[in-house]
Amino acid sequence: MSTRKLILLALACGLAILIAGSVQLLRIGRNETGTLGVGDSTQLATVTARVISGATVGDAVRVVVHLTLSPSASGPLEGPIVGWSLLTGGLKRPVEAVTAADTGTESCADTVLSPGEEADCLLAFRVSPGVEGTTYVTFAFAGASATWRLGI
Repeated sequence: MSTRKLILLALACGLAILIAGSVQLLRIGRNETGTLGVGDSTQLATVTARVISGATVGDAVRVVVHLTLSPSASGPLEGPIVGWSLLTGGLKRPVEAVTAADTGTESCADTVLSPGEEADCLLAFRVSPGVEGTTYVTFAFAGASATWRLGI
């Protein structure tokens, strides 16, 4: 194969990548779900989730969520901390189990929801002191996800 044909093939591949990227950006731009605010709720499969509040306490971000498990769910939802994550300061943070003694709200790690039940529970995310930037919390469940912007 001649050099000229290889150059034309490389240009065609580059153009195809550029077009595919543009299509993806347009698709993402039309996404109507967007970011939710504190107090907004959304349904992900059989779970309805709502972020009630978020606050920085020492070296942790504490988020209180309200979860409702649909009566049509096939079984209980145990320890619904799985699927939650925090993005702040450009870093993703895993959720940690916390004791609820000083908050009055049960830890999500200790929460068990049977079909048709609902509960408020507490999520805690360890952060470094002085981290700045917008803080988001995300819940992923059954192949879907939702993101809330925290006002902290």
